[in-house]
Amino acid sequence: MSQGGSMPRGNSSLSSTFIKESESQAKFCQSRVALVEKNYGNLCETLGSITRKAARQRDKGDLLAKQLQEYANSENISHCTKAGLSLCAQNMSAIQDYREAEIKRLEAKVVHPMSGYGDICKKKKKDISTELGNIKKEQKTLQQLDKVRTKSPGDQHQIQAETEVKKANTDSEMGGKALEEQMVVFEKQRLGDLKNSLADFINIEMIFHARALEYYARCFENIVMIDEDRDLQEFKRKLQSSKGMHADFGQTLGGFTGGSSTGGSDTLGTGSSYTYTYGDTSTATASASDARRVRISNTSMMYGEDDDDDELYDDDDDDDYSVPRRTGMR
Repeated sequence: MSQGGSMPRGNSSLSSTFIKESESQAKFCQSRVALVEKNYGNLCETLGSITRKAARQRDKGDLLAKQLQEYANSENISHCTKAGLSLCAQNMSAIQDYREAEIKRLEAKVVHPMSGYGDICKKKKKDISTELGNIKKEQKTLQQLDKVRTKSPGDQHQIQAETEVKKANTDSEMGGKALEEQMVVFEKQRLGDLKNSLADFINIEMIFHARALEYYARCFENIVMIDEDRDLQEFKRKLQSSKGMHADFGQTLGGFTGGSSTGGSDTLGTGSSYTYTYGDTSTATASASDARRVRISNTSMMYGEDDDDDELYDDDDDDDYSVPRRTGMR
């Protein structure tokens, strides 16, 4: 490219120098675009994979919260366990809400801007190829002019050749100047997009992990608060009570058949009417988790009854995993 696009090219050797400079600059732009296309493509692929893995983890987290809540709902003996699992399910589900927000932000602020550079680089490569074509055309017309000057100096053929060279020079200068301006704009844009995308990625991850850490700490507290000794004692009482119920049932059958009951039933029979519950704990758990249970139920609609999807979530196939939108969001 000529510097400024206005330097004279009447001299053949001077024109050849300008052509080489223009060609060198165009090839530099070509290599620059190829470098951006390769590295931005790699970054976009990896960032997209991270987003898809986050979506898979969100789905599994929803499933875990659903299963914990179902277990808590079905547990009628170990009341400490019931309360701990229910609260843990609520906090685990809240983590997936934050993970959903993380995924949407990654898609909008990181993956989408980076993915646009495939088309941008293709267009720039096309523009550079056009400029290289103009340079080659200028070089060819200049060579033809040198031949005409050697064979027939001063005749009509030389005048026509000089006209073609002048036109080729003009096209090359205009194209070179436009390409130079476009490359400056391209470089400014890609630097800004790279900085913003990576800064947004780090910021989004920091926000998510900070919130997730808070709720994971709550999940940990919910689990360690489970008093296994208390639940074990309750289970023993229920176990003994179940023996008493069986003995009373044997006595009833003995009365109908005329037989006598075996010993020990009087003592255990009183135990059958014994009911031990943690009334305050179960009531508080039920009132605190009603809204969350509705949400977990809605979220679980994405899971079928045969939810064995290990093949779908195989780590080696994450590129085939789309990022489905989450149902049942609050």
